[in-house]
Amino acid sequence: MFEEIKELTELAGPVGQEQAVVAAVEQRWQAAGIITERTRIGNLIGRAGGAGPRLLLAAHADELCYSVRAIDERGFIWLGSGQVWHLLGQPVRVLGRHRALPGTVACATGHLATLALKELTELTWNDFWVDTGLTRAELLAAGVTPGTRVIWEATTRRQGQHVVGKALDDRVPLVVITEVARRVPPAERRVELTLACTVQEEIGLVGASALAARERFDAAVAVEIGLAGDLPGAGEQLLPLRLGWGPVLVHKDSYVHYDHALTARLEAVAGERNLPIQHAVFGSFGSDGAAFMKADVPAALVAFPTRYTHSPFETAHLADIEALVEWLCALVRRGLAG
Repeated sequence: MFEEIKELTELAGPVGQEQAVVAAVEQRWQAAGIITERTRIGNLIGRAGGAGPRLLLAAHADELCYSVRAIDERGFIWLGSGQVWHLLGQPVRVLGRHRALPGTVACATGHLATLALKELTELTWNDFWVDTGLTRAELLAAGVTPGTRVIWEATTRRQGQHVVGKALDDRVPLVVITEVARRVPPAERRVELTLACTVQEEIGLVGASALAARERFDAAVAVEIGLAGDLPGAGEQLLPLRLGWGPVLVHKDSYVHYDHALTARLEAVAGERNLPIQHAVFGSFGSDGAAFMKADVPAALVAFPTRYTHSPFETAHLADIEALVEWLCALVRRGLAG
């Protein structure tokens, strides 16, 4: 699956401009014999077929991004509405309406920093900017204005059994649910399977909320990245999840307690298949599953553990991703009733 993960994660798909990702996913779904439909705000629905209760597997297309706040007279781009972790020196791509431009997240450094800045205790939005090497006039000619999206410029790569790159959140789950539809033929499904590639999850579950208002499902499983605590400064007391120890069953997050019966069914299916899974409660986290729960659709949340979330070097274990596919395949084959 690595090559497919690499292709999807390297696409530009910031919040509200997910078209390239949706088109790539739609092509894959149609090649797998899935009937597709796009909604007016850009969600992609895949009707995969099968017999039984209506089960939705959902993952989102958008990646976190910055927005241009202002452009000064020298061509420096001021940012707002973006990631908490600014990662100074990181390459970025400025998605001008006429062409995309390379840039770097920059600040005063070295000798100039010691002359110009007082002792820094915390960054503010005015302490860094994007330097593209272009003038204000050249940026405007490329279609860069307030509101233009800026995304990380990152290559997805393997490091041992790890996959590292931007937008694993949530492009890897799109690969996962696509693989489930490929591996389980309609005749073997004990559910009527629908896939969803949703938009604008990162700023309030917009796509999932629209989908939940549009259609009824008997159950929904949101497929996401998880939060791994196996790194310095975290540890088991904060978050007892490790890369390579299996996918994650999330019982609650900042938005909602997930449906107890559906969560128990997923745990039982994993046990029947002898699949090792990890359990978690997430703070500072939400998923499309909350939108489904609020629309009276029982929902569960499953994930693969991930280090360094919301960064250009999100890191996951390929074995956890494969096990997540197997787990969801088992659910589709066994159905929602025990």
